[in-house]
Amino acid sequence: MKEIDYNDDSKEGKLRRWVDNLQLESWQLELLITGFSIFLLASGLDEYEAFKQHIKFDKLTASSDYMVVFTGAGLFIVNTIPYALKYFLVSLLLHLLLRGFWIGIVGLSSVSNNIDFDKLKLKGPFRKYLPQKVRTLDNLIFFVDQISSVVFAYTYLLVFSMLSVVLVASFLFAFLGLINVSLNYVTNPTAVTLLVFAVFVIALLLFIAAALFFLDSLFFSAFKKSRWFSIIFYPIYRVYSIISLSFIYRSIYYHLITNFSKKQIMTVSGILLVLVLISNQLNSWNRYTFYPDMKTENRFVIKSVHYDDERTSGYIYTASIPSKVVRESYLPLFIRYSPEHNFTLQYFCPDSENLNDDVSLREGIEAGMKYQQDTTKTVSELMLEKKASAEEIQSALSCIDSTYEVLLDGAIIPTDFMYTTHKNKGERGFLQMLDIGNLERGKHIVSVRKLEYQGAVIGSDVRKERFKMVDMVEIIFWKE
Repeated sequence: MKEIDYNDDSKEGKLRRWVDNLQLESWQLELLITGFSIFLLASGLDEYEAFKQHIKFDKLTASSDYMVVFTGAGLFIVNTIPYALKYFLVSLLLHLLLRGFWIGIVGLSSVSNNIDFDKLKLKGPFRKYLPQKVRTLDNLIFFVDQISSVVFAYTYLLVFSMLSVVLVASFLFAFLGLINVSLNYVTNPTAVTLLVFAVFVIALLLFIAAALFFLDSLFFSAFKKSRWFSIIFYPIYRVYSIISLSFIYRSIYYHLITNFSKKQIMTVSGILLVLVLISNQLNSWNRYTFYPDMKTENRFVIKSVHYDDERTSGYIYTASIPSKVVRESYLPLFIRYSPEHNFTLQYFCPDSENLNDDVSLREGIEAGMKYQQDTTKTVSELMLEKKASAEEIQSALSCIDSTYEVLLDGAIIPTDFMYTTHKNKGERGFLQMLDIGNLERGKHIVSVRKLEYQGAVIGSDVRKERFKMVDMVEIIFWKE
């Protein structure tokens, strides 16, 4: 190790002294950042789950055939992040444990720094084994300090590596999604065939290149050591280094693989992975083997999310009624409108699309220009003309009615939907008022079915006969 010249006033000498002092005091910064990060992660996991549910509720839903790839990429990202957060949390807890152990050793060494094995009066093989294998406190302090710093740096290397995987996967899915969207604007069958083939080949090459990029990192830069393959791999490495942002943290990566053995790195990675897997298994350990999955939507499972007076949190994913016990003669049934149903509506109700009341900036400018040419109408009247009329909304509802079925105790009743927004979390959907005045006192079931396409959407010939009414939800209520 090169000695530091404290009398060197050059720029390099000052920088070297500053880095050296920073290294000596780095454990304080490590503990501060670790403690703050653990607090944020522990308190942020629940917040992230709420954010994830909000994103998945209506943003990451496949509303049409060409949105499947986009939503798939989004779901991959939001579902991967919790595993990265847990991995990060376990690594930081391990670092905090090591640093606490290190501080304890430092404190103990200030009291006594020698181990007197003669007082133990060891016999047999222990007389030679223990003095050779037990570290002195100074050596143990140095060893644990090194391990703690490496675990700290390794933790953030893992986090950035996981972020790189997400970025590359998003790039690949976005590429496929953009190409899939462009297919809707190509009408020539031959051109479509050629475009699909070209996209398939390019996508395959991109996926192979991405796999090689990450495998090279996992195998400790093995592809860079090949004389002939390194030439092919070089442009792949340059491109994906930018996409994955790996140029930010590659210094940590190369420092670890050059200063520590593969066995040591794999051992630490394995320990962290085992701890994360054990944590997930403990959370998912289910002893209620005779109890059904509460995601089931049928008459034999009562879920509080279907009753407005029992729901404490969460979204309405299917349908809802005011209460489990009904005293009035009319029962309001709220049916949630999910963007996943857009594919069916686009097929059966193409004229009912774009009913949003929001007027775009372009339409506002067009109304202003039209007002300059014809002053018989105000700008507000011209903008109102661009909004959906009552007749258009009625026509859209009549068509949407045909894609749903509402049943009361197994008997189909005429659908008479109205657009509404639920007070729970502003869910958009339809209101159906059920006349239950003639129902007998006791238990009853309201069921909702919706029209869905059976089979793969992308790349298939959509046919009307492949649409089928499927069960959406069954809600139990009791009439008093």
